[in-house]
Amino acid sequence: MGTAEDLAVRHPGGYFPTGAVYYWMFPQFYIEYFTNGPYAETQFDLADHWVEQYGPTLEPEERERLDSQLAEEISAFDAQITAIPDAAAAGLTNYVAFLSFREDYLNGVCDSNGQADMDTEYLLNRVYGGTNWYRIEVLIDTMETYDTQEDRRAQIVSNRQQDGQLETMVWREAELASSETAHSLLLSSVKHSTQEYGKDLAVWCILSVVLLLSPTLVRDRLQGTRAMQWLSRRGRGILNVQMGAALLSALALTIVNLNIYAIPFLAQGPLQFAACGLDGIWEWGAPWFNWTYGTYLLVLAGLFLALSLGAAGLTVFLSQYSGNYIAMPLKAVPLFVAAGAVLGSWLLDMPFTFRSLGNGAVCVRILDFLYTIEMLKYHRQCFCRNSRPIFLKRKNLLTSTECIKTLQHAGHEL
Repeated sequence: MGTAEDLAVRHPGGYFPTGAVYYWMFPQFYIEYFTNGPYAETQFDLADHWVEQYGPTLEPEERERLDSQLAEEISAFDAQITAIPDAAAAGLTNYVAFLSFREDYLNGVCDSNGQADMDTEYLLNRVYGGTNWYRIEVLIDTMETYDTQEDRRAQIVSNRQQDGQLETMVWREAELASSETAHSLLLSSVKHSTQEYGKDLAVWCILSVVLLLSPTLVRDRLQGTRAMQWLSRRGRGILNVQMGAALLSALALTIVNLNIYAIPFLAQGPLQFAACGLDGIWEWGAPWFNWTYGTYLLVLAGLFLALSLGAAGLTVFLSQYSGNYIAMPLKAVPLFVAAGAVLGSWLLDMPFTFRSLGNGAVCVRILDFLYTIEMLKYHRQCFCRNSRPIFLKRKNLLTSTECIKTLQHAGHEL
């Protein structure tokens, strides 16, 4: 056995279990729920199909083809619903009849203060799952969003002017309304998942660099190496060499982190939208530049490298002024919080778009911490009740409680 620093330096494989635990606690959520629910999955599939068929943008003449696609989907729905015995017994034989039945039921639920009928709920979900209902919903929503985009853009420009915002912001918003990427098919859900996954990746890159480099110069000072170095002219410049080695180590570690984290993320298929512009039908802030999504990912990778190198330089600088292995963590923890949990989260909150400067600084990290505490409490209660560990129920809880993701995204308290 040895000190914690010895274990970290002699057994670098110890970083992998730490990274695995971190991945399970935070970024894995945005991989598992990259497309959250059947509606989002259908929207992703349709957008992917449109990109292959029409290219990165949906032009007005291509928009007209969606009308015929919607008619085909409704015809398919009419054939599919007749194969559902419960729907046929209720007299639901086509899309119009089902739509009217559904609206009447939902209005009745609202009038009765949310009192739902389980038999009707079962019937609705049976139709949802047994037909192309979600494809029709996505098509209708997309067409409505497309058709109202011009008016919506004009309203945004007007609101910015009335609020007295910078002329640059107003000009950029007006420019986006008439740009080539105004009808980009990049989904806002893809951009949001990229942002949230990127936040967690930035925090991990900084944390891993701090863990790797914190003990370096502390060890030299404890072993009296620094005094011997200062006896020679060449030894006095050793700090520059050590700083360079630390930066190269941080660079290599960050590249490894980026490659490892890229595998599960890219497996979800976001590169299918690589040629799509950041702005588009589903607006998500006003981007500063006319980048494509692929360029945006490369810029984010460069941002991760810059954050890691900055954290590495500060870590080595603080390490040379630490007299023991207790003093260095007292400096490393505030450094990680400032550079990772605060700066990293802030920079990755809608990066390269016009936004409030206070967005994303620390609330997400605090919410993730509270969420983890709540999950641990849940597991402990289940363990005491069943006398056996059931940590695998985490996934079941998330699936049945869809509001968890909404709470995380919105920043509400659990």
